[in-house]
Amino acid sequence: MNVRLAVLTLLVLMLTSSSYGLDKNPVTVLMYHHFDEDPTKSSSAVIHPETFREQLITLKEAGYTSIPERDFYDHLYYGKELPALPLVITIDDGYLSNYEIAYPILKELEMYATIYVVTSYRGEKPGWNEHFSWEQAREMKESGWIEIQGHTHNGHGDIAAGRKNGPFLVTIAAEETKEVYQERIYKDLTEAKQVLEKEIDNEFYSFAFPFGLYNKDVVRFAEEIGYELMYTVKPGRTFSYQNPHTIKRLNASGEYSGEELLKAVKSLP
Repeated sequence: MNVRLAVLTLLVLMLTSSSYGLDKNPVTVLMYHHFDEDPTKSSSAVIHPETFREQLITLKEAGYTSIPERDFYDHLYYGKELPALPLVITIDDGYLSNYEIAYPILKELEMYATIYVVTSYRGEKPGWNEHFSWEQAREMKESGWIEIQGHTHNGHGDIAAGRKNGPFLVTIAAEETKEVYQERIYKDLTEAKQVLEKEIDNEFYSFAFPFGLYNKDVVRFAEEIGYELMYTVKPGRTFSYQNPHTIKRLNASGEYSGEELLKAVKSLP
């Protein structure tokens, strides 16, 4: 056996013998955003309540088990055993529809979800959609079915960068040095953590990148501040040996039926 083959063989043996090795039950993470009772508004980011319910029931009947995000964390960091087909449900932004529509359905079906909130938007309407309040966030968290985690403090949007705008987290504005940019990012991520801890006495450990965008500075600062799980918008499943700072998710489009979503889940790499 040559040296290269011996090294590869040893690596495979190490991986397959470890609880952090080649999983037989990789984790599927779904991503949702807004929920709307008007069926004409269904899109890749907006879903009708009955379609949402149908998707979740279809996955349950196919053997997928909704798990709390904390179990996912313990799996990645400590090798916690998970069900055969584990499912993590995530919802980005923190719209009021998450509280009024998604939350009752999740409780009814006894399925867990984590909502990633822009902390400065609580109870406000900064754009087209109103966001739920801190009181509503606390109610959901206390139910045991919902976790509330970070999606920046005020960084879900663009910042002026010369002749055009760019995403807040990954763009150095025209008037900024690299150091000023880094200070801005660090301050925003820190403030999101502090507000979450103050408002809902939260155990703070996960973060969804706005628009799925990140760079080395964002990941480094987020890790320093205390984010231990970080989510992208790239499709794929998560194996326990993979980087917990770039977790893949499948966008559960509002245009998918339950069977179509199941097919998309089964086709994930």
